[in-house]
Amino acid sequence: MVEIGYYSIPLISHICLQPNCCMDKKEILDKLHKRMIAEIQDYAIILLDLDGTILSWNAGAMAIKGYKEEEIIGQNFRMFYLPQDRQAGLPEQLIELAKKEGRARHIGRRVKKDGTIFWGSILITALHDDDGNVIGFAKLTSEINDHKS
Repeated sequence: MVEIGYYSIPLISHICLQPNCCMDKKEILDKLHKRMIAEIQDYAIILLDLDGTILSWNAGAMAIKGYKEEEIIGQNFRMFYLPQDRQAGLPEQLIELAKKEGRARHIGRRVKKDGTIFWGSILITALHDDDGNVIGFAKLTSEINDHKS
């Protein structure tokens, strides 16, 4: 067994997903991890750089927020917040809290591509390099359909 984060997996060198298609274990785990994130539809999973620029986008983000990947990569995540929340600096406050505490949670109103407003629950998690420096953020959003105003 080998420990990978919280997981213990059998020590094997190759994994076969299809007949006649064996791949190195690390290669297949990387591929499965990317597919897992890309194909989750109930949660927006977004990778942000230190300034909040969107670096990756999954199917859930498209379903919840309405933007296609090619429309949104390179934009700042501030665009999902109401004008008054942007003016008050809420996106930046959440980023700073995630830097300081490791994560930031918030429930509030967000804006979709078509301008409609929805209630969202967000979690921003700081991502670190091997020396413990913050190098980016993972942002998860779920739409709350039964939230009372």
